[in-house]
Amino acid sequence: MKRLSILFLGMMALASCSNNVEPQNTISDSEVVENVMMSRRSIRQYTKQTISRDTLDQIIKCGINAPNGQNRQAYELRIVNNPKLLKQISDAVIKDKPDVSLKPGADNIFFGATTVIFVANDTSYDMSQIDCGLLGENIMLSAWAKGIGTCCMGFSIRLMKESESCAPLIRELGFSADYNLLYCIAMGYPNETPDAKPRKEDMVKYIEE
Repeated sequence: MKRLSILFLGMMALASCSNNVEPQNTISDSEVVENVMMSRRSIRQYTKQTISRDTLDQIIKCGINAPNGQNRQAYELRIVNNPKLLKQISDAVIKDKPDVSLKPGADNIFFGATTVIFVANDTSYDMSQIDCGLLGENIMLSAWAKGIGTCCMGFSIRLMKESESCAPLIRELGFSADYNLLYCIAMGYPNETPDAKPRKEDMVKYIEE
């Protein structure tokens, strides 16, 4: 998989050379952004390598700088990189829903991700779910640019909410009153290279004169 972070390092190295040497094969900002967007894939198999706190901080910073209505920032995030807690959540869900099974090789219901970001929206603001979506996209693109895979997950949150055994663990996440656990983002270093899935084109129409 293409590692755009390596590209950035290469560009920085070129810039540090003598002023008499012109950088070669440079890439524009727009091309970098487009490459990240077009190469991103949902990852459902992860290595056991953990993500550093500094890297997570950088990714989250990109997330919370996404556009949002009235700058209300109507979301809360809980970043869980505690494998024990992720397993407790999984065990609680499976206890109440024995038909749920883990993906082969995974040790939690988040495809074995080493880090999971839980996102909650402010239910007092009727546009907060849109803001949460913009936040999540920024997080996933920033992660991909750093060689980190992600998968946006809603079904696992539904399972958690339907599990009585999981209720105390959801409370442990500590979201504020009036905030609803909306979705989560599984994160980790990819252990697969999935191909792009086809996209529908007939859903896009231009309304022109």
